[in-house]
Amino acid sequence: MIEIIFVITNISFLSALYKDGAKNGLKENVFIISNLIREYEKEDYQQIFENSDMRFNIIALDGKVIYDSRKYNEEEKLENHANRKEVLEVRDTGTGFDIRKSSISDETMAYYAVKRVNREGERVVVRVSKNYGDTLRMLRLILLAELLFFSFLNFIIHAFYKNYLKRDLYRKIEVIEDFLKEKGNGENLYFEKDPWILNLWDVVQKWQKQNLENIINLNREKRILHQIITSIDSSICLFDEKLGLIIKNSKFNYLYEKDKTNYLNLIKDLEIIDVMKKAINEKQNQKSEVYILRLKRYFSVNVKYLDQDQRYLLSVKDITATKGMIEVQKTFISNVSHELKTPLTNIKGYVIALEDAPDPLKIQFIKTIKNNIDKLENIIIDFLNISKIESSNIVNIEKVPVSRVKTELQAVLNERIKSSDATISYNLNLLNKENELKIDFEKVLTILKNLVENAIIYRGNKVPEIEISIIETKSRYKIGVKDNGVGVGPEEIEKIFERFYRVDKARTSNKAGTGLGLSIVKELVERCGGKIDVISKEGKGTIFIFTILK
Repeated sequence: MIEIIFVITNISFLSALYKDGAKNGLKENVFIISNLIREYEKEDYQQIFENSDMRFNIIALDGKVIYDSRKYNEEEKLENHANRKEVLEVRDTGTGFDIRKSSISDETMAYYAVKRVNREGERVVVRVSKNYGDTLRMLRLILLAELLFFSFLNFIIHAFYKNYLKRDLYRKIEVIEDFLKEKGNGENLYFEKDPWILNLWDVVQKWQKQNLENIINLNREKRILHQIITSIDSSICLFDEKLGLIIKNSKFNYLYEKDKTNYLNLIKDLEIIDVMKKAINEKQNQKSEVYILRLKRYFSVNVKYLDQDQRYLLSVKDITATKGMIEVQKTFISNVSHELKTPLTNIKGYVIALEDAPDPLKIQFIKTIKNNIDKLENIIIDFLNISKIESSNIVNIEKVPVSRVKTELQAVLNERIKSSDATISYNLNLLNKENELKIDFEKVLTILKNLVENAIIYRGNKVPEIEISIIETKSRYKIGVKDNGVGVGPEEIEKIFERFYRVDKARTSNKAGTGLGLSIVKELVERCGGKIDVISKEGKGTIFIFTILK
């Protein structure tokens, strides 16, 4: 490339130099001719320049050739020169110059023209020409010589590089490679005749060290990224610009086909594919909630278009639980409104009725009002218990006598026990002689209170008979609450621990609670490190068995 630039520059310079030389030579001839036409007639020109090799013309301003030293007395046959470049320049600037092939001699000529006044006082164009073909041939020879010279020089350099420098460089690289394989432990590398190789060795060592650090950092970042991708609760898929799978985590594998890469073949469900298609067609981010019928679950589908890399990032999250929580919240609000409204309406009605009621009825009305107030109090206590359970995970273990449990349970349920004539019996099998329990007293009391209260509420037409058994092992207590109530159908056993759920038989009962009691029981048992099971038969009663850690 450098040689080509040099040749072009050199030829351009020589060409300009020769052009200037030709132009200056012609200028001198024009000066002579200009003096001649002021002193002599046309007929005299030919005698003076008959044996001269110099050619000149006298041209009128309109382009008509008045005199031609080579075509004397044939000027009428010559073309009009008005459009010649040098003649046009004379009209504009007073002088003109051009190099071109002559239409008469078919040779390359240099032309120089000026505007002058002849002997008759007419303004004419004096044009002098000179053969320029020899000069062009000389320039071509120079160009050819330079090209041959640089081609030969490149050949010599290439041969020198290939046969010496390249082999020498390869040899030194092989030495460094061997040293890295055999002695790459930080030892110094030394060549007495090639000290520059030490500099190369330093560069290689620094590069190697940096490269190893980069590899370590990259592997660490890959591990972190892998941990992040695998730990999030969403399915992640990255697709390239051709919609082929690049990477996918293992979450929700049941949404995808095995060993497929294209998104149309990979994704099983049209609901997710439709969201992907919309993002691909519009080249924009898309987010949608879909319900997949075959799975009976809700999913949040989010597709991000990575404009810079022309890629698509698909994330799918199971939001069925969230949807369920929304429904729970709706149910909660509805139940709260209903549960609070009913006793408040009763209280308000009976308070109004008290004003005009006869004395015998007032006592009954006051009793009804008190029952509704108790119901309101129980509702509020249940709501407070749910809030308290959700806001605290603390378990306060303490030694509590069984007698205290019996006394407190009797006290909190006294009204219900009296009104239903219920009987509560205990069956204890404890390891310690002091009859003490290592429990969170408040939580266990709430559990027993709710279970016994349920046994009384759902007694049907029977007198409640409730048995509480406590069996102690080395690490935990197994506690059972057995009743003789209406029982629970097998299809409802899985549902009774859901918030606000009540069995159908209890929905119309005026004694029914909020539907939070068993939900509170389950959450308190789990807080105490245990679990709860149910054994029940409709019309025969129910047994709740739960364990808690000591």
